[in-house]
Amino acid sequence: MTVDRWRALGFGAAVHVLRFGAIMGAFAFAPLLGISGWHLGLAVNFACVLLAVVLVTVRGQWRASGLFSLWRGRAAALFLVPFVVEVLLWAVPSGLVERPPGFGLWALTLLLVGLNEELISRVVVLERMRRSFGPAGAVALTGALFGLQHLSALATTARTADDVLLNVLVSACYGIGLAAFQYRFRWVLPLVLVHAAADFTTILSVNPLPDAVVAITCVAFLATAAVILRPFLTGRLPSAAAEPQAGTS
Repeated sequence: MTVDRWRALGFGAAVHVLRFGAIMGAFAFAPLLGISGWHLGLAVNFACVLLAVVLVTVRGQWRASGLFSLWRGRAAALFLVPFVVEVLLWAVPSGLVERPPGFGLWALTLLLVGLNEELISRVVVLERMRRSFGPAGAVALTGALFGLQHLSALATTARTADDVLLNVLVSACYGIGLAAFQYRFRWVLPLVLVHAAADFTTILSVNPLPDAVVAITCVAFLATAAVILRPFLTGRLPSAAAEPQAGTS
C-alpha cells in the first residue's frame, strides 16, 4: 500500500480519535459549568457538532457535503428508500414509547448526533479516502472506521462488550451504505435526517427488532451500497466525481 493510502487511513483514524476526545472532554468539562443529567448528553453532542463544523470549514468541504442541497434527483431519492424502510421497521407496528425527558429532547439530541457523525464520517473522512482509494475501498474503509468509532461505548456506557461489538458490526454495515450514497451523490442532508430518525426509532421502539431482521437489514445496506457504486465500478462514472447534481450545494 502506498504512503498516501497509509496517510489517508491515519487521517481517518485520527479524526475519529479526535471526536472521541471531544466526547470525553465535554463529559469532563460540562459538569464544571453546572451541566448535568440529560443536558450533559446535549452538551457532549454540541461539542461534537462544533468539532465537525470546524473540520468541514477548515477543509473547505461545505460545497462537497451537499448539506444545503434540497434535491439531487430521483435516483438519489430512490436510493434513500432502504434507509427509510429501516427507520420504519423499528416503529411499525409496535410503535414508540416516550421515555424521559420526552420525544422533543430525544429528537434534538439525536439530530445533533446525526449531524456530527455524518459531517465527520461521510464528509471529512470519506472525502479524504476518495482522494487515495477507489470507490469500493473508500466506502468500505469509511464504513469500517465509522463502525469502530462505536467502541467508544465501552468507555461512555455500561453496555457489555459483546453488545458493543455487535453494534460495531451493524454500524459498519450501515456506514458502508451511507458512505456509498454520499460517494455517488454528495448529498449529506438526507443522511443526517435518516440517521437521526434511525437512532430515534431504534432507541424508543417498544419492541426491538429480532436479531435475524437486524442481520437482514445489514445485508440490505451492503447490497444497496453495491448497487449505488455499480456505475463507478463498471466505468460508467469517473471514480473521482459524483453524479450530475441538481439544486445548490
